[in-house]
Amino acid sequence: MLCLLWLVSVWALCWAGTLSEGQLIRIPMQLQASFMATRRQHRAGKQLLYAKYNLANSEASQSSGGASEPLDNRLNLEYAGPISIGTPRQPFNMLFDTGSANLWVPSAECSARNVACQHHHRYNASASSSHVPDGRRFAIAYGTGSLSGRLAQDTVSVGRLVVQNQTFGMAIHEPGSTFVDTNFAGIVGLAFRSIAEQQATPLFQNMCDQGLVDQCVFSFYLKRNGSAQQGGELLFGGIDASRFTAPLIYVPLTHVGYWQFQMQSVEVVGKTISQGRQAIVDTGTSLLAAPPREYLIINSLLGGLPTASGEYLLRCSDIGRLPEVFFVIGGQRFGLQPRDYVMQVANDDGSSVCLSAFTLMDADFWILGDVFIGRYYTAFDVAQRRIGFAPAA
Repeated sequence: MLCLLWLVSVWALCWAGTLSEGQLIRIPMQLQASFMATRRQHRAGKQLLYAKYNLANSEASQSSGGASEPLDNRLNLEYAGPISIGTPRQPFNMLFDTGSANLWVPSAECSARNVACQHHHRYNASASSSHVPDGRRFAIAYGTGSLSGRLAQDTVSVGRLVVQNQTFGMAIHEPGSTFVDTNFAGIVGLAFRSIAEQQATPLFQNMCDQGLVDQCVFSFYLKRNGSAQQGGELLFGGIDASRFTAPLIYVPLTHVGYWQFQMQSVEVVGKTISQGRQAIVDTGTSLLAAPPREYLIINSLLGGLPTASGEYLLRCSDIGRLPEVFFVIGGQRFGLQPRDYVMQVANDDGSSVCLSAFTLMDADFWILGDVFIGRYYTAFDVAQRRIGFAPAA
């Protein structure tokens, strides 16, 4: 599998330092070494995004639409980092996803025909002395089918934090090719319990409930370009003021399920193209997803050329002349430069093209993925039900 050739996983713990916000444990996130993403990977990322929010292919519709966790940036498509489950510890490279709420890993019980499962580490319940069967089944719908299996409880270790009695999914069936070539074995959902399958308590909420973190806050610092050793970090238990250059601007959540808030507007070349829309911050996607009207307007203003596969091509030679795009949140303008929202990807023949990161979301809300979070340090305040942004250092 290509990701096994590309990815050198880093499982080392980092020194625990004391910051002004309290003691925070750091684990540097893994980052994929510099490679150019392919158009196939770009399209796969869109399919996973549509599946997560239970949407049909948006392009088809349109044409017929306390611990710091080390992150791995695989071609700037997804960030992942290590956790361990069980006693003794069984290691997994996981996608930390604020757009979902369940924790799941592949199970050793999966079939030999389950290619995605066989390509990743698998949880062996019989090898863990702390494993507790739950008995309930779980299923999470994706575009190509349902990921399903059984729930269980076990200890989950994240850096030096050890969460007791964490409910998680042991995936026995994984749909199609969705997870075959990912650099992560499973997903750690960081959204709220209300959207979790079987109402399982999310991992970070258990960290808070068990008193493992000083503050019920986690924060992301993502590096959009980097190496396998320096992908940024996910910090559990607070924020790191050295990672951003201006005060955090907080806005309240409008719905406690996803990390959802009201965005005031989106501006391009002096035009307000979106106003009063809801937005969701989702670390599980690299893209910026816009409602249909805004999707057409913004890509038109960027001079994009639509393709039959639902992408917008941009001239690579014009990147320096493209405008800054502003998202107005909490009265503050958060700008993205062309280098942020233009994705250079490789065709099958080895040639490269430039694509707009603004993709179609056949819904009435925006998704702000890693393109945005890579530019702005993001604090997720579970206790106060708010989210904060500041320019990343």
